[in-house]
Amino acid sequence: MTSFRPLLLPLVALLLPAGAALAQQPAAAPVPKLPAVLRDARYCELVAVHLTLEGLKASVFNTLGFDDCPADKWDALTRRELFRQFDTLAVVMNGPRHFIMDGIIASGETKTGEVITVGGIVMARRAEIALSLHQAMGPAYTEQTIDRETTYRFDGGKPVFQLNGPDGAVYVMQAYAQIVDPTLSYADLAGLGSRLKSPAGWSYSTRTPDQDLLLTAKGTAIVIQDELKNTYQKVVAN
Repeated sequence: MTSFRPLLLPLVALLLPAGAALAQQPAAAPVPKLPAVLRDARYCELVAVHLTLEGLKASVFNTLGFDDCPADKWDALTRRELFRQFDTLAVVMNGPRHFIMDGIIASGETKTGEVITVGGIVMARRAEIALSLHQAMGPAYTEQTIDRETTYRFDGGKPVFQLNGPDGAVYVMQAYAQIVDPTLSYADLAGLGSRLKSPAGWSYSTRTPDQDLLLTAKGTAIVIQDELKNTYQKVVAN
């Protein structure tokens, strides 16, 4: 994840005029709608890190289905606005990013979690992460386990970008980031291997499957990032 910015963020209560509480119905939460073309769609995340009795945990909120994280609103987010939203140890501004998959099937809380609005940006809670201190502050190519239920579909005939671990494990790119390199684009991904300084035994490759590739997480997903903060999900037997 990106570097932590310590924040203390009390939740903001909705205040109604005297006598209006009974008459006014709460506004309906926005309903997410996936973009018509998901591959290369832009999104952003806020990752709120909490200290619990079980250790560090992070709640991941992202903009998928609400908007494409307008640059002017994202860049204008301030600590003060984040203070109003969360009660937490730290918040990571994780974006902008772009999806690589062509479809997402989500269930449970991953499908529609808590919906919030921060600085005019609407997002929903999509995942929970249990972090060790090593994972929270650790280097690239460090595995993290995320609680979510998703199936990512990569269309047959389209390129898939992946990292190959020294133990034979395969990690498929789910999103590229414009955090370290704001100019990184989808067109750059085929040749990304020449830029990465991966540890010994790791390699980057591109392949084009003939059939749709389905990457499923049944409750948990194992993900890693490279040094450019591009994110990959581990391929596991289901």
